[in-house]
Amino acid sequence: MSNTTGSTSAGWVASRRRRLALGLGVLTLVAFAGVLALGYASGREKLVGIVSFAFVAMVAGVALHRSGRFTTPTGRLWAQGLASGAMLASAAAFLAPKAIGDHPEYGGFAIAFGYLLGYAGHELGHLVGHRSLPLNGAVSELTLHALLAGGVMGVVYGTLPSLTPLFGYGIVAHKLPAGFGGAVALDRDDLPASVMALPAAAVALVAVPLSIATPALGATLRAAFFGVSTGVFAHVALDMIPECTGGGSGHGHGGVTCGPDADRRRHHAVGSTLTGAVVVFTAWLALAVA
Repeated sequence: MSNTTGSTSAGWVASRRRRLALGLGVLTLVAFAGVLALGYASGREKLVGIVSFAFVAMVAGVALHRSGRFTTPTGRLWAQGLASGAMLASAAAFLAPKAIGDHPEYGGFAIAFGYLLGYAGHELGHLVGHRSLPLNGAVSELTLHALLAGGVMGVVYGTLPSLTPLFGYGIVAHKLPAGFGGAVALDRDDLPASVMALPAAAVALVAVPLSIATPALGATLRAAFFGVSTGVFAHVALDMIPECTGGGSGHGHGGVTCGPDADRRRHHAVGSTLTGAVVVFTAWLALAVA
């Protein structure tokens, strides 16, 4: 009888968490639409275009995962590896140079603090699941990164480039893998994909109001913003990296289960992460020399 009662209680908690997650997604979309309207009304058309593009890129990553092309164990391993490699390469190529370029020391320390902040968010994020909140650790980290990125965009609005193919690629290169990886984590925790509306919209929710209310920041503060954002995003990437830590024990990391065929899976894990990074580099190179 107690087992039945415990199972019923757990099912109710899981159902309540899913409903809260769906409500959070809907509220986020409403707020996102309102912020876009505010941006247009305030003459921030360029910024509205950029944050909308970032939103669509992350949603596309979620849709790619939901397409069902990565349902086998090997497919899920490649999904995580590709996303992890692409995210890490994007953090190193598109975010870290901005932090270091504005101020090498402050930018470097901010990257370190950002990485540790991501680690803290991951560890403390396990408490989210214990409290039946409509988030998990991965989505929380992605949202933090997006909020920081939106802060940077808002305070440096005047120097933002136009949405050229190369700049657009830079957005897609880390937003699409982030959306894909977040959707993988949500599936693992039995949460609806609607939760991804929060990190997808978070850039806009911060960037547009800050662009209206905040004066331009100095190089040191820009370096700090970019650095922390880089570190958090790098931690998300490495947190997702597929890693087999046991021989035949069935122990796994990053949602990848490694059993008796662990050696073969290790080959796939290494190949997928390297491929993700190479894809990002190859696409950037093609656009950069075009």
